[in-house]
Amino acid sequence: MKRTAALALLLAACSQQNEQPADNSSQPVAPAESNDAAPATAPVQTPPPAIPGNSQSPPAAPAPNPPPTPDSEKSPQAAATLLERYFAAVATRRYADAYAMWGNGGKATGMTLKQFAGSFAKYRDYDGHFGKPGAIEGAAGSAYIEFPVQVTGVLAKGGGFVLEGPMTLRRVNDVDGSTAEQRRWHIESSGLKPRP
Repeated sequence: MKRTAALALLLAACSQQNEQPADNSSQPVAPAESNDAAPATAPVQTPPPAIPGNSQSPPAAPAPNPPPTPDSEKSPQAAATLLERYFAAVATRRYADAYAMWGNGGKATGMTLKQFAGSFAKYRDYDGHFGKPGAIEGAAGSAYIEFPVQVTGVLAKGGGFVLEGPMTLRRVNDVDGSTAEQRRWHIESSGLKPRP
């Protein structure tokens, strides 16, 4: 009899637990976690691994410039490159380099190297620019090309200046007995004058 009563009490307790409502809104809710933590559903973005040959790989190094061909040394672009180098040399006071870009080892200037360098003493800044050249013309086994030039800068004593005029470059054509040096462009003459 005691066993039957104990069993009945146990069954009654179990049925009360099962009859509790599923809504636990009256139960205390755990406090929300700190906002410092990222939500569990936040996507994680990682870069894809670099695979050789795919678009993620670094670009290949550009091929080096090919050496100039004999025809490219005859071109207006080769003459323009010489003029760029000339103005860069003068601007940085490398007068021996600039002098050597004139014909006949600098003698086409009509000056010695010392005189040539001294002719720039009156300039503090010297900045040369040139426009599109005329057509290459030939005469007596040589080719000539003329560039319109403007030089701006600052005088050593202060104040700006502007020089304008043509500069003519020359090269010897491929004639028998000519040297590689003669077949390169050189400055033949300069008509630079102060702008009125």
